[in-house]
Amino acid sequence: MNMELLKMFGEGPYPLPFEHFAEKVDMYMASGICITIPKDGIDFIERAQHVHDSYEFIVPCSAVTHIYVEKSHCPGEKGKIYPMNSGQAHGPYYRMPKNRLIAINVDRDFMDEIAYMVYGKTNVYFKQGNYVFGKDLRTLVRAFAEEYNNSLPGRNLVLKNLSTQIVVCLLRQIDNNMPSQVASGYKTRKGNIDKAIEYIRDSYDGEYSLEEAARVARLSPYYFIKAFKACTGKPPYEYLMDLRIQKAKDMLSLRNVSITEACFMCGFNNPSNFTTYFKRKVGMTPSEYRKNVLK
Repeated sequence: MNMELLKMFGEGPYPLPFEHFAEKVDMYMASGICITIPKDGIDFIERAQHVHDSYEFIVPCSAVTHIYVEKSHCPGEKGKIYPMNSGQAHGPYYRMPKNRLIAINVDRDFMDEIAYMVYGKTNVYFKQGNYVFGKDLRTLVRAFAEEYNNSLPGRNLVLKNLSTQIVVCLLRQIDNNMPSQVASGYKTRKGNIDKAIEYIRDSYDGEYSLEEAARVARLSPYYFIKAFKACTGKPPYEYLMDLRIQKAKDMLSLRNVSITEACFMCGFNNPSNFTTYFKRKVGMTPSEYRKNVLK
């Protein structure tokens, strides 16, 4: 099993050998989700459970699918969608010969990324139960499978867009612990990022700490980078460096500030790095820039 599949499906134990399972389904995996659609019935021969980091949503296609979730027997209704959360033990409750089901697995990091963009929160938890497998979600799943099989330009971009829509649709249609008011989540997210921007602008001349900036925004460093870029168009470090260059340009327009002083006052740790980065961003060295602005 390759690393992508291992991350999505975990190390097992599986209700049946993974190789046998893979032979019985068409598998479409890209952009944080994996969709499996049955080609034939699968024999689940005994009660068993496995755990993986991804979220899993199953849609029984034949008879009722008897699911063993943690310590509970949960019948999955034909044509409905049943959620399993990240890290939640699950598997077949009874021996089920020739069982057919669609499965949608969503990488936990991808789920958290979309949830944060929508609600300003992470750590989604879905309420167990049978939910309508609606037309919108069915259409998106079908479109994802079709796009996966083509080789046209823009394929990866389309798959990314479709996977995002699928996750948003799951969040909308299945009861979970996210806020009911999207606007409130957005305001929280924007407010936290604004605080981080203020922190960066106030401390641009000091040593940068991603962990401290993320703490100000009340996010882990991983999600802080994604959320910051979504709000500003730049990762936080690039935003900081652009700010330092702008401050340096302001100082270089003053005759009483030397280039070395401007370097250290803007947070650069040595003149050589300052000159290299300044030329890369501005197209000329600090001394050349000063000559132009002080003509």
